[in-house]
Amino acid sequence: MGINKLVCSDDDLANKLELTHWARDFSWDKVCLISQYLDAYSVTCGTVIFDEDTEDSTMSIVIKGKVDILKQESGSRTNLIASIYHSQSFGEMSLIDGEARSAKAVAATDVELLSLSKDNLLKLRDRDPELAFDLLMMISQTISQRLRRTSGNLVAQINKNI
Repeated sequence: MGINKLVCSDDDLANKLELTHWARDFSWDKVCLISQYLDAYSVTCGTVIFDEDTEDSTMSIVIKGKVDILKQESGSRTNLIASIYHSQSFGEMSLIDGEARSAKAVAATDVELLSLSKDNLLKLRDRDPELAFDLLMMISQTISQRLRRTSGNLVAQINKNI
């Protein structure tokens, strides 16, 4: 139960990554290189992957299952702010800025994840700076797209309340 690190060969990790959109812009050789810096985990349904306000600079890509991202309001109310499915990622902000988690991530089903820590991203940067830059650009685009969507939702909510 809980979060379990999976023992995977480099080929297994590369094959798992290859099945996500995170591999779409990379050659097989580059996918194999990136996968050397990833860890695979299985998470049982209901397990908290990380809590809001905790320190952890890791992003994860969902390989199988669903992860809910929850935000605590003042008081005891919790809001579902996103559900993350196969090939989608979460935790990018803390990977980039090193700040505490802005929300809680909970396994809504049994989940399989690939995770990239900041330490491993820096190791990849030292080994292949161009590949690390390309990966960072993908992460930045993901964050930018989410910010644009959030801004649009905020404007729609403001207009709804006028």
